[in-house]
Amino acid sequence: MKAFLWLPLFGLLLVVTGCATPEARIKRHAELFATFPAEIQAKVREGVIQLGYTQDMVFLAIGQPNHIQQRVENSGTTLVWRYTAYRWSPDAHYWPRRYGSCWDDPLYWDDREEYDVLRVEFRDDRVTAIEYIDRLP
Repeated sequence: MKAFLWLPLFGLLLVVTGCATPEARIKRHAELFATFPAEIQAKVREGVIQLGYTQDMVFLAIGQPNHIQQRVENSGTTLVWRYTAYRWSPDAHYWPRRYGSCWDDPLYWDDREEYDVLRVEFRDDRVTAIEYIDRLP
């Protein structure tokens, strides 16, 4: 009976993480993937991107960006895909919570900071720059 209760949760987990890998994205977009040259197909399967790739190639290799920006300069327009992660702020606040007559452990406020881990720049639908950003302490 307990296993039956976990089945819907497991199914939901599969749906949520289904597009989290290059293989899952390739499977969903097989026709698009088939149009790539063999050497690019191999790199995309590994989750690797390179200069000159199209937006479709980058999407299949590493997924949808968290943010998309556009930078306009005299030399043209650059599309920037930003991939981000979160870390707890060093200035996080604690708020005590009370249950009945007892004080419980402090509740940690959601003082998360979003930071870039990867930026991919496109010009005319081709990768012109890849910036890997080290996580700060």
